[in-house]
Amino acid sequence: MVILFSFFIITYVCAFANAEGGYLIFGISDKNGCASEICGIDIPNNNTDKFELDRRNDLAGIQPKSPSISFCFVPLVSGKYVVIIHVKHDGFAPYLHIEDEKNYQAFRRAGNKKASMTYTELRNMFNQSLSLDKEIYNYRKERIQYYFEQSEDENDKYSRFLLLHIIPETFTDTSFNKNMYVLNRKNRYDFPSIFHDFTYGTRMNPCVDGLRFLPDNDNVSKSECYINNNGIIECFESLSERVSFSKNQFPSGFFAHRSYWYEIKNTIDRYRRIFQNIIKEERLFLCISIIGCKGLLTQAPENGYDIDSPGVIDRNRLICNPVVLNNIHDDNEYDGIIKLLQIEYMQSLGIQDDANLNHLIKDVYG
Repeated sequence: MVILFSFFIITYVCAFANAEGGYLIFGISDKNGCASEICGIDIPNNNTDKFELDRRNDLAGIQPKSPSISFCFVPLVSGKYVVIIHVKHDGFAPYLHIEDEKNYQAFRRAGNKKASMTYTELRNMFNQSLSLDKEIYNYRKERIQYYFEQSEDENDKYSRFLLLHIIPETFTDTSFNKNMYVLNRKNRYDFPSIFHDFTYGTRMNPCVDGLRFLPDNDNVSKSECYINNNGIIECFESLSERVSFSKNQFPSGFFAHRSYWYEIKNTIDRYRRIFQNIIKEERLFLCISIIGCKGLLTQAPENGYDIDSPGVIDRNRLICNPVVLNNIHDDNEYDGIIKLLQIEYMQSLGIQDDANLNHLIKDVYG
């Protein structure tokens, strides 16, 4: 019975995730395809947490990842439950149930039934998934070019800068639009605190795209940050005055990657704390870009010992690979994703013989 129930969950979750999403409801009997009676299902010891964990484990064999689902348990007077599972469609489709290397199944929802997917449907879904990655990459390049074109000479604040983006998967959906100014006035979110490490201030101004944040004193930090109505977070910081130079040790400059990482992590932490109440189930792409810093050292000798191959930024447009956070509410996933982002950040900077990086790799990859 358990095996059949697990198979039912797997196939129907795949079918809904490969269509437009939907709801699976357990505990209601049907007659000729219509709901007829609320009967409920037994959950041993009323342990709904274990029931949910077991169902999520059932989905572990789905590729490329477990679909985004949420559970709702409705208790009945009889002691049983009606269980509602919401399955969300996203850019990771198509979802396949992998039994082994030779056997897999792909389903989609068709009316009130499930149906096997054709090759053409699978191909189209794969292309749509790839197009989201391309859209994000193109958007980042567009924003980099925007700041780069503000430069009037090579010594101004736009010649070297860092960009942090947090991009929800809905950013290409024109129907997804939240008026951040109204949202802030209505709920009194402390949005300026998110960007404290970049702006060191509390100035918040509405703009055509959403909200813009600037330093209280322009001499303190050359930076600006945005919360766009489409959900995108953008942090710009000039590096023109924060790159270290030493005639003997760092004639080409030194990029203090640790201090910048703390700024990045603190910003993401504060964003997550506030936006947990705003974002429901959208995936988030965490992206770091570093511009105009080719040739800067990123790793200094420690404890008097020289580094055989010190880290060096090898290009002027360093666009780190995005890291995907599937569930903003999951503490364990969030901790792992932040570690992955830091690994990507450090490796992109050419850092290697670093104790912190070694610990991160061991924690994430074993």
